Amino acid sequence: MKKSFLRLSALFVLGLSLATVTFTSCSSDDSGVYNVAIDKGTLTTLTFQELVIDPQVETQGAVFTWFDHTVNSVISKEAVLKHAFQTPGEHKISLKIERGNKVELYTYSIQVGKSDDFDQVRLNLTDFDLTEGIETAGGRIWKNTFTEDMPLNTSIFSFNHNAMTEWKVWYGFTVSNSKDNSNQLEAEGGWVNNQWGSMAKGGVEGVGKPFLVAYADHKPDASVLQPGVEIEVENFSAVVTLDDTNRYKAVSTAVAISPWSYYGITEGDDYATKFKTGDYFALQVYGVGADMKLTSSAPVTHYFVDFRNGEHTVSKDWNTVDLSSLGEVKYLLFFLETTDRNAQGYANTALYFTMDQLTVNPITE
Repeated sequence: MKKSFLRLSALFVLGLSLATVTFTSCSSDDSGVYNVAIDKGTLTTLTFQELVIDPQVETQGAVFTWFDHTVNSVISKEAVLKHAFQTPGEHKISLKIERGNKVELYTYSIQVGKSDDFDQVRLNLTDFDLTEGIETAGGRIWKNTFTEDMPLNTSIFSFNHNAMTEWKVWYGFTVSNSKDNSNQLEAEGGWVNNQWGSMAKGGVEGVGKPFLVAYADHKPDASVLQPGVEIEVENFSAVVTLDDTNRYKAVSTAVAISPWSYYGITEGDDYATKFKTGDYFALQVYGVGADMKLTSSAPVTHYFVDFRNGEHTVSKDWNTVDLSSLGEVKYLLFFLETTDRNAQGYANTALYFTMDQLTVNPITE
């Protein structure tokens, strides 16, 4: 799994007036008109940010080719260049405009600096192999979802996963590409056989793209997660461990509500009760350092559903959650909290959520 970087979008519109210099052939064939390359100077941008160059020329009947000589590749065939450079340094690019037998040539030097997010590591599941996965409504899940003691590792991230194969029970994280977000309550096998969707119908990259499904614990009593006290992370279900190649600061993650949770909240089911005023369903994220202690005095909280204080929030889309307040982390712990609980305090809401594009920043000395 290759390292992937968080993309930002910033627009630099550069209106450039091009004054061409033409030379007519002196040969017996006077049908050809040729240009020398005109140097248009140096421009600056940052990695992953969209650079836009509008040469402001007549486009009728013209063929445009933008070429990056640094990477030896055509980067656009449009009249206006819109391109995000992936690597820092100097990029020599040229624009060739062809109008019949007339060719205009322009060159640019692009100085590409490192954006603030250049070194960030972002979870990228787009190439996760699910071809041999277990079939489910709308797609497939990881083939080892019900395999005991089978780690789920990708890039620098290790996602807690375990199962009891005989009972078809699992907890922690698995991967799905299901594009189904329907109510499976009355379907064959019910929610137990169809717990793998996301209300967003796929990962952040689009419908049917892979994403993580998490089965998490309900948020424990405050006495279990006290600042300054060592945390036994192995006691919890939804835990992410970062590798030992670097130290890392938490940056962000994208999350979306699970269909099982969503329909229990909005319609009710055999266990869950339809939410009313004052109810909420929230994700709580804690950071734990290499010393096994919490990295912040309070968790990051994201409300999938919030019916408090006059709010009526129910999001079915991907939402980016800022995790930077957790600081330097070795582990990330994910819990769910619902106001729909039984007399013993156990959750009636299905404790699932979906996640994608978890991002951290390596700490360089």
